[in-house]
Amino acid sequence: MSRTVARKKTEYRSALRSRKLIKQAYVELIKEKDMDKISVIDVVTRADINRGTFYAHYKSVIDVADQISDEILSALLEFLNEFDNTRLIENPLPFLTNIARFLEKDLEYYRVLINSQRSIAFFIQLKTLLIEKILSDEKKMSAIKNKDQFMISVDLFASGFVGVYQDWFNNKIKISLNDLTLHSSEIIKNGFKHFLPAKK
Repeated sequence: MSRTVARKKTEYRSALRSRKLIKQAYVELIKEKDMDKISVIDVVTRADINRGTFYAHYKSVIDVADQISDEILSALLEFLNEFDNTRLIENPLPFLTNIARFLEKDLEYYRVLINSQRSIAFFIQLKTLLIEKILSDEKKMSAIKNKDQFMISVDLFASGFVGVYQDWFNNKIKISLNDLTLHSSEIIKNGFKHFLPAKK
């Protein structure tokens, strides 16, 4: 291995470590204070790095928040890509179970994120992803007879999905995450059942 390649690998590992420290520091801080009041100084102090290292990877604290949101959406998209559009509404339990496991890694962080002003854009993106996934198979969509009713049902599902999880994080729905997953799955499955072709 040449010295140049070895140096680049070391620099790459160092950059990954720095970004990880910055994101961890930010996540810790949003549990303690309002997102909009977190400064670069707060983050670099908590991460124990200098400002130059921060600015080598991010333009601002908002940039850190945006990258974390993008990573969450990417993870959810990865879960979605495991299903075709009809399997998602025919049996949403595996998808919802993956989401529950994902959220359980840091429930407090997601609680803060969901209650922040910045969550509005995040949830609009999430709703759009869900709708696009369900409508992605044109061939199967062409077999649905009442398309207007189906489109309303898809929009209700996507909006309701987002709203239910927001309410759960705000303790308005006082059940376990596991029960939320099971009940939501049954409701979604029953709601879309009459749109799907009958099983032979």
